[in-house]
Amino acid sequence: MGRLRCNKDTARTCILSKRWRDIWTSFSSLVFDQRKIIGQLSGLKTSSEVQTRIQRNMKMLANYVDETLHRHVEVNDGRIQKFVLHITYCKSELTSHVDRWIDLAIRNNIKELDLAVTLDLHKGYSLPQCVLAARTITALRLRVNEQMIENMIRACPLLEDFRLIYATGLKVFKVSNLAKLKRIDLHTCSELKEVNLQAPNLETFCYVVLKYRSYKIDLSTCNALKSLTLEDATLKDESFQNHLSCFPALEKLVLSKCNFLKNITISSYKVKILILRECKQLEEADIISPNLLSFEYKGEKMPFTSLNPSSLKEAKLYFKPSGQGESRLRNEDNHTPWPKGIFLPQVYDLKLDVVKSSVDLEDLLDYILRTWRPLTLSSLSTSRSRLPKLVCKKLITREKDPSCCTYNASGDKCWRHF
Repeated sequence: MGRLRCNKDTARTCILSKRWRDIWTSFSSLVFDQRKIIGQLSGLKTSSEVQTRIQRNMKMLANYVDETLHRHVEVNDGRIQKFVLHITYCKSELTSHVDRWIDLAIRNNIKELDLAVTLDLHKGYSLPQCVLAARTITALRLRVNEQMIENMIRACPLLEDFRLIYATGLKVFKVSNLAKLKRIDLHTCSELKEVNLQAPNLETFCYVVLKYRSYKIDLSTCNALKSLTLEDATLKDESFQNHLSCFPALEKLVLSKCNFLKNITISSYKVKILILRECKQLEEADIISPNLLSFEYKGEKMPFTSLNPSSLKEAKLYFKPSGQGESRLRNEDNHTPWPKGIFLPQVYDLKLDVVKSSVDLEDLLDYILRTWRPLTLSSLSTSRSRLPKLVCKKLITREKDPSCCTYNASGDKCWRHF
């Protein structure tokens, strides 16, 4: 049931059989998403039509959530593991209903709370005091402002997962005395100037900022960090290297749109997943990660000095056309299109995804399969990808007396005749 889109789909399982008739009401995760329950306000021509539809939709939503919540409490002895409420457009008269729903969920020992409520005129929803007094909450996902942060942290000592999205007015974010905290996401907190995390057990940190602005981040005590995601246009080489040196247990590193990075070194025996996306000014990256399992790159050119992990299982490459008409892929002899200075390991179970390549697929295919035979080679560009047809064509039209294999001095056949 947890994999179904919404509570409506969960409720529909009651028609499967008599045994299933009431099972859905005992499901402890309650998800209410306005867009999935009553849809969008599309196709309306006049403002009066819009207002009429809004009023009707608000009433439908309130009745549906009321009935579902009360039925769940009656049948399931009040147990609620997770409560999700996403309302993209909320009239002020609905806020009393929202307060009551949250209060009911908290009185039934909720553990995970996910709220995204936008009032008309894009005002933020004021979190009721009962949330700050809740002692059973272990995961919070909210759109809030700075006024609530300090009280929220102090009132929720069992917090394990803390995500802030579009937190307006938040200038300083400090965390301490949360021994169970495992994850923090700070997404598009546009006014944030300082982040100070005293969280020795933190395992996942994600920081996404869309504006060019100066800030200060202190993660020096987060020595248990395993996953780091940074999308920050102002991040510079020295700052990145200082951050990286604090995380000896790091297993996953994602750098996205870090446009001030130019020359970096990623040296770690622990890193298993490395993702670099659209770091436009990156000129040189020295990757020394012998236990790397998955590698993803998106950009115009490959800036790597070295990358040859023997344990690599997946490589996903997305080459954006440079707009200058020149190939961004060449090997060292300048004959075969492939990234200069980058050598993927010759393993048999490598999965290589080439997405929207600006390189000729035929040349790329011949070179990749000339040197080794991976188990899987796929293209994820679109359903109209030429790769499957190209492979079939090259196999069907292969010669009986293969002249294409003469380049190999060892006598091994090419991939078409292997």
